[in-house]
Amino acid sequence: MIQAAYGEELEAFRNTVRSFFQKELEPRVKFFEKNGTDRGFWRAAGSAGLLGVFVPEEYGGPGADPLAIMVVSEELGRAPAGATVGSCLNADMSTLFLVNFGSEAQKREWLPGVVAGDVIQATALTEPESGSDAAAIRTSAVRQGDQYVINGSKCFISNGSKADLLYVIVKTDPAARGRGTSLLLVRGDTPGLTRVNQPTMGFCGGDTADLFFDNVKVPAANRIGKEGEGLKMFQPVISLDRMQICARSQGSAESAFELTLEHVRSRKIFGQRLIEFQNTQFKLAEMETEIAVGRSFLNETIRKFRANTLTDVDTSMLKSWLPEMEGRVLDGCIQFWGGSGFMDATPISRMFTAARAQRIYAGATELQKAIIGRRYLCP
Repeated sequence: MIQAAYGEELEAFRNTVRSFFQKELEPRVKFFEKNGTDRGFWRAAGSAGLLGVFVPEEYGGPGADPLAIMVVSEELGRAPAGATVGSCLNADMSTLFLVNFGSEAQKREWLPGVVAGDVIQATALTEPESGSDAAAIRTSAVRQGDQYVINGSKCFISNGSKADLLYVIVKTDPAARGRGTSLLLVRGDTPGLTRVNQPTMGFCGGDTADLFFDNVKVPAANRIGKEGEGLKMFQPVISLDRMQICARSQGSAESAFELTLEHVRSRKIFGQRLIEFQNTQFKLAEMETEIAVGRSFLNETIRKFRANTLTDVDTSMLKSWLPEMEGRVLDGCIQFWGGSGFMDATPISRMFTAARAQRIYAGATELQKAIIGRRYLCP
């Protein structure tokens, strides 16, 4: 396989992440299937240095390379149990809002807890009538003196039912569409907030919730940045979010290939090992080639990120291709497992189902193609 382009420091961090998942995630997968991740898991992740990786040292963080979050995501995809716990630690993407745009008081209040694993975060953007079209959100926040009053609902929110801190995108000026959105911090125990966990097709130990705001009152001091700039603050976050999702797809595809290669070398059919059939070799060759292309694509995106030349189109191209590649590889892998691959007790089964969400997260494949394609309208 082609080597990743993270560099020596982040490869050392990868060893820490992988060891953490082997120790704290894989042995507890049955518990997490029934109960989801618990506070102990989050605090252990904090102690291991997996949370708040880009939080500056003055707020208790390591001030690490932002790409460290991609390493966490890639290893979560690589770990078979990652297909059970869902987005989980990927919620640390929310930390970028505080680091980049939060006030000094907000940073002092929340960032140390994020780093320690005491504060679970979630970003609440999607609504029943607005997914890809974020400017069409309806959840409103009306300024009343020194507070905002929030009404509306959000759906499909990762870590939504467990989060201690919600980053809620609201409309403060309904007539202004995208320019009328703001970002408010809402505590998970705020009166008027109702959270309903939603079972999902994959990620059986994950946490996906619908949120309902009924006259939820939050201090005006809880607004991050300026009023009307909620979606504007998303731009530097969404690019890295797309990249970390693609890193997870890459890790999952590589892990599934390795598991399947081991399986076909030992599985016998008609008196031969499955690996001895030429069709098996051809299919594996196709999958390995796709994985190698994915790694090269991801590496080039990393280089552009570090050179500050990365564009929105670059990350849309990556997001439109790499999770689709993961889906093709997982589909090919599960075919080699036969009936056992359909059994939920087999890790490849959970990985196959979990891969489906990757083509939807952070903007579905079709949205990414639309971002790429609208450039063609220009003369």
